[in-house]
Amino acid sequence: MVDLAKCHCYAASFPDGSPCIIRVRTDLAEKAPLADKPILCNIALGYKGEANGLPTEQEVVRLQAFIEGIIEHAEAKQSGIWVGSITSHGQRIVFFYSDDADLFHKTNAVYLNSLSEIPFVLGGNAEDDPDWQLYRNTLLPSREAQAYERNAPMIEALQNYGDNLSQLRPIHHYAYFDTLADAEAFACAAESLGKYLNDINRSRDNAEVYRVTLTHVDYIDAEKMAKIAANLEALAEQYNGEYDDWEALLVK
Repeated sequence: MVDLAKCHCYAASFPDGSPCIIRVRTDLAEKAPLADKPILCNIALGYKGEANGLPTEQEVVRLQAFIEGIIEHAEAKQSGIWVGSITSHGQRIVFFYSDDADLFHKTNAVYLNSLSEIPFVLGGNAEDDPDWQLYRNTLLPSREAQAYERNAPMIEALQNYGDNLSQLRPIHHYAYFDTLADAEAFACAAESLGKYLNDINRSRDNAEVYRVTLTHVDYIDAEKMAKIAANLEALAEQYNGEYDDWEALLVK
């Protein structure tokens, strides 16, 4: 069974504003696409749901239990790899990649026919997707979306302690590199993204690693901080480093 610790679940919306819930398997992000699994297969499960098109709490529990059985069976028969799902408009569409669409759906049909009850309206489809575009471009959240979610608990904590987020204060961002050359190149490149003071030191936890601290004076806005974090994360990766988020003092 897929390790749920390697899955990410987040809320999103369609261009028309209707909500959806996306669950995605994240341990394949750096491996995709898998050349031997070029076919995208899906199973659609219909439910009654709420007025906004999302399932009720009871339906969520039943959906998850039902889908886990399908995933386990597909893994056992090696007919497909589960990569995620989209829940909206009264249905949850579950996505797999396979090398044989007919085998996948026939194997799934055998499993479903073995059940004493099927509590959902079912459908299914398959199409070629050798580049795994649906997985990479639709299911996986953007860097900015991931940063927004990471930042949310910190910003909420500041608010709970009475922080006036609109007040200017120093904000420190951290990134780690194995070589001084990469650390210096990153710090130099970061100047194109904003007005940062930079400081490069050996890491306290690991003397073999260099820590770059970028400091700028700003107020705290969730969307703005997510964009900054996403840009610095991408830049750090360009120079073989790892971005480690930000911190700021409480200001009332």
